[in-house]
Formats: sequence, structure tokens, C-alpha cells
Amino acid sequence: MIPEHLERPNPPSGHPVVWVIPSQRISEADVADLMRGIDRARARHAGPGPFIVSIDGRSGAGKSGLAALLRERFEARDGADAVRVFHLEELYPGWDGLADGVELYAGMIAALREGRDAAWHAWDWELDRTDPRERTVPASAPLLITEGVGSTAPGHPGCRPHFGVWLHLEEPLRKHRALRRDGEMYRQHWDRWAAQEERLFAL
Repeated sequence: MIPEHLERPNPPSGHPVVWVIPSQRISEADVADLMRGIDRARARHAGPGPFIVSIDGRSGAGKSGLAALLRERFEARDGADAVRVFHLEELYPGWDGLADGVELYAGMIAALREGRDAAWHAWDWELDRTDPRERTVPASAPLLITEGVGSTAPGHPGCRPHFGVWLHLEEPLRKHRALRRDGEMYRQHWDRWAAQEERLFAL
């Protein structure tokens, strides 16, 4: 199911083009087709700032894997400096911080869409605190791929990326993938994070 904020008609502020992909097995043909869709939408982008592609979906849906595939393909075709990837998991302030992380991320998107560099601070998951060092995503990046739960900025209609991808996978498979990826550390947090996803995508 596509979250409601991605199904509404395009307002003047601009929802992204939205592609929905069942993510149990993403084929080379899926990736090639997606790249063509991104290229078509990107051809209409006059700036300022980078063309922003977001890969959204619930935990374990395959967002980071698809982002890596797209980065690899775009770099091979357009050069090593053609694309940057931003992972929202570096921004969420802890296991109860999904909504706050999306709020911070929406501010970054707003800056980039105005042609300004986006400043941000990483979350140190081991020390459970914000890293005081400021980092930036440059507005000069030609193509920016963002991935993570909430990367289509639900609840922030004025701060949408330009192109959105929604990955769909049933919960048992998502949970299996996520726990295989992150180990038993994630198991104790699965339910609390899933509840935050429910609230976020109900916006």
C-alpha cells in the first residue's frame, strides 16, 4: 500500500513522481526502467540545487540496497562525481527519533531546493548522542539519492524531493531481512520502530 501522502494529487508545492516497486526481488530490468524514469523527470529539472531522488519504505524493504545499485549505475554511466547518497539512518536521533529525524531531513531538503548547502549533524548510535561536528550536503551535487524511512518527507508537503520510490514488502520478509542485516540488537526495537512508522505514514 502506498502511504496517503504519496497518493494525493500533485499540489503546487510539488509532490514527487512516485514509483512503486515490490522489493522481494528487484531485477536489472527494474533498475534500468527506474533509471529511465529518473532521467525523464530530471530532464525537466531546472534547479536550483540537485535533482533529489528519495527511496522510501518501511524497515527491511530494501532501500539501502536499491540506493547502492542506482549509485553504481549512475556513476558507471555519468562519472564518479555524478551522484551522492544520503542515508537517513545517520540522522535519526535514536530509536524513538523517527519523526524528529524526518523533521531535520525536511529542513535539509528545503535548503537544497533553494540552492543552499544543507547542514546536518550525525547521530552517534554507540554513544547515543548527536555528533557535534557539522556536516553538509552540497547544493552543487548534480543528483542526490536519499534513502531511509520517511525520505519522501511525509508531513512536509513543501519539502518534497523531486522523485520518490516506494518499496513494498510484506512485514515477515522485511523483519527477516532487517534482523539478518542488523542482528539481534534490532529485535528488541522492532515493535517500537514499527509503531513510529505507522504514525509517520498516517500523516
